[in-house]
Amino acid sequence: MPAEWVIPIPPPLDEFECMAIGTAGFTAALAIHRMEENGQDPAAGEILVTGASGGVGSLAIDMLTGRGHRVVAVSGKPQAVPYLQDLGAVRVLDRREIDYGSKPLETIRWAGAIDNVGGEMLAWLTRTTDFRGNIASIGMAASTKLETTVLPFILRGINLLGINSVHTPRALRLRVWERLASDLRPRDLAKIVTRTVGLADLATAFDAYLDATVLGRTVVRIA
Repeated sequence: MPAEWVIPIPPPLDEFECMAIGTAGFTAALAIHRMEENGQDPAAGEILVTGASGGVGSLAIDMLTGRGHRVVAVSGKPQAVPYLQDLGAVRVLDRREIDYGSKPLETIRWAGAIDNVGGEMLAWLTRTTDFRGNIASIGMAASTKLETTVLPFILRGINLLGINSVHTPRALRLRVWERLASDLRPRDLAKIVTRTVGLADLATAFDAYLDATVLGRTVVRIA
């Protein structure tokens, strides 16, 4: 591992918390950090989080709520609604019931968004995000494609922020981890880490992911 990738654990976090936060939590925090650098303010309105029941989505809801944002979650899992509300989501949208519309610009609904899905969902977000709002593009669970127009960028001045947790400069990586130990420290990590498995049991832990029944994060104990 390159030396520049080695990050000391910032107090008061411990080893378990760092692994529970993991790449998912770092990615969510990096997205929020960049959105705030770009002027995202809780007073601007609601933030939409897609793919909300996964690791990135769960931690993003927790952190955004802790920063004073009103968060709306999107999920295709009805059983996840109480879990997402418990993390702080003011309401939960069923992704199967969203009307994406077909206009180059749709009615403004969101002050910003963190998107784990891509494809049609991300295109819809560009058309429904408010003036100067920030959309952090993190994942491609639905599609790698993005079919939209330049109108949301020109007429509403929205910002599409690509989030790459791997090629992050060391200074920025350290800053984000400092925030994960302070103002972005997850408040409900015990709720988000829904299970812990041993290394010997790892092979059988993936069935739930394939069945799309997993909520939150799973921590693997090496020893």
